[in-house]
Amino acid sequence: MGLASRMVKRWSVVLVAATILVAAGCSSGALHEAGTSCSTDGDCAAGLTCLGVGTASGGGCMTVAKACTKACETDLDCLAVGSGFRCLPACQGAGTCVLTRAQTD
Repeated sequence: MGLASRMVKRWSVVLVAATILVAAGCSSGALHEAGTSCSTDGDCAAGLTCLGVGTASGGGCMTVAKACTKACETDLDCLAVGSGFRCLPACQGAGTCVLTRAQTD
């Protein structure tokens, strides 16, 4: 993976983390929709899991935020979550479907 590609992914994760933090401040006690901040699986709506979003940090991996979403291997796995979601690396296990642009559906 080239430097430009890694930088795009890193900035995508930073933007996603900022979006999750803003959404956390606006959320109510109801179950969270895809892409919103969570602490546990119980915070998330049916079919979603509270998963970490990772970024490379000093040769390791750091979870920068947690969101209600689904695990993935490719971007195609994220179509069920929404049109604005892409599969990004997670620190452990499979990737995580992360909202990277406004949904069009």
